[in-house]
Amino acid sequence: MSAESVVLEEVLRRALDDALDIARKEVRSEREEGELFAYFSLLDWAKQQADGLDVRFADQELQAFDPYQLLAAPTTRRAA
Repeated sequence: MSAESVVLEEVLRRALDDALDIARKEVRSEREEGELFAYFSLLDWAKQQADGLDVRFADQELQAFDPYQLLAAPTTRRAA
């Protein structure tokens, strides 16, 4: 695996971790909702590009992750 691939995977892993932290919150502010959508957009685009180029990530959770799960993350109410 090239150094560029390692860096890319680490960036995507960090984005995934941050997105999951927000998605798991029971209550999210409008700002957090915006951040979550931004993470979704980034991860969805990256996964589409990786699939199209047949890039395989060493991180199996990242490899298997469906970014649309972020949009389905339930929240009971929004914080002000």
